[in-house]
Amino acid sequence: MKSNALRINEKDNIVIAIQPIKKGGPVVVDGRKLFSATEDIPLGHKIALVALAKGRKIFRYGEPIVQATRAIKKGEWVHVHNTQPILGDLKE
Repeated sequence: MKSNALRINEKDNIVIAIQPIKKGGPVVVDGRKLFSATEDIPLGHKIALVALAKGRKIFRYGEPIVQATRAIKKGEWVHVHNTQPILGDLKE
């Protein structure tokens, strides 16, 4: 099966769509179907690899990049509508 998503680091709890993925379509990493997308996912956007509780840090490149502002389901689009900067990481 051809991959349509990429996991950059084993610590990541998201994968990145390397092509648009339709709602209900398979999310395939390294040729293996992991789950189905719960909504349309645009090219280059993040998809929850696991269920993420409100406040949980989201890891990309093995590093925390944002945190969930609400519960995010496995297979859901992870973007600005359900994340925020990690408190304490803001610099002026």
